[in-house]
Amino acid sequence: MNVFVTGATGFVGSHILQALREKGHGIIALVRPGSEKKLPFADGLRIVHGDMDDNDLGAKMAGADAVIHLIGIIREFPARGITFEKLHYEATRRVAKAARAAGVKRFIHMSANGASEHGVSAYQTTKWRAEREVMASGLDWTIFRPSVLFGGGGGAMEFTRTLAKVMAQAPVMPIFGGGGFLLDPVAVEDVAQCFVRALAMPQTHGRVFHLCAGQPRPYREIVRIIAAALGRPRLPLVNVPFGAIRPLARMLDRFAWFPVTVDQLSMLGGGNVCPGQEWPRVFGAAPRPFTVENLTYLRRG
Repeated sequence: MNVFVTGATGFVGSHILQALREKGHGIIALVRPGSEKKLPFADGLRIVHGDMDDNDLGAKMAGADAVIHLIGIIREFPARGITFEKLHYEATRRVAKAARAAGVKRFIHMSANGASEHGVSAYQTTKWRAEREVMASGLDWTIFRPSVLFGGGGGAMEFTRTLAKVMAQAPVMPIFGGGGFLLDPVAVEDVAQCFVRALAMPQTHGRVFHLCAGQPRPYREIVRIIAAALGRPRLPLVNVPFGAIRPLARMLDRFAWFPVTVDQLSMLGGGNVCPGQEWPRVFGAAPRPFTVENLTYLRRG
């Protein structure tokens, strides 16, 4: 099968390209000019240059049997035209429309756990609206809603590296809101396998899958595990009330160097746990647990 992939140079995209190659699929990667070096490999890829503003996306999908749409962001920079509205909702609408024009039937979409019409952030509401475009597209769609992702090769898009960077430099680790809210991180390798396996599974058409590891933990425990993986198991934790950090985030979250936005704080306080856990049965998978042993990439980094 020939698969057209958007977001191929990103965190999830690099793992999906590897999984597609392992299964012998042909890969058509949409890449912005000059970003080819971000691809995990080039051999066997058909690279097409472009972005979400192109009017000929359908033509660039020529020869594709399926589309895997991964484009998304974790924070906005409106002055640079980087917004949730543009890159979650509008991009998905354009890619689904292009797939129909190109005669592509299969469409696999990357959403997020917590996507909701009544979400606490624009991240969640634009993800929800993008899902509605996919569902109304007339394509044979499958939507995945991963929780927070962990795994190697993530850079700024992978939350354990973000926290590890702070831990490596700070004498104490701030814990927002007491850290009692629950997270259920899922391994990016497991997410990639679900996307690729779904290509050959008609029984997944028209279905939404929430992807969590199935082991919810308080945020403070998540932080402890990351600290242990870094070799700092006794790193002191200091509670920072949400009310104390929000004004600072509101003032500074337009700067890329500031580690958290107001939107992210709102979502973090609500936790991130899946409402259902049927994907291991459907896809025949054993989720990787969030453990020190599965975070060795942090020490290597």
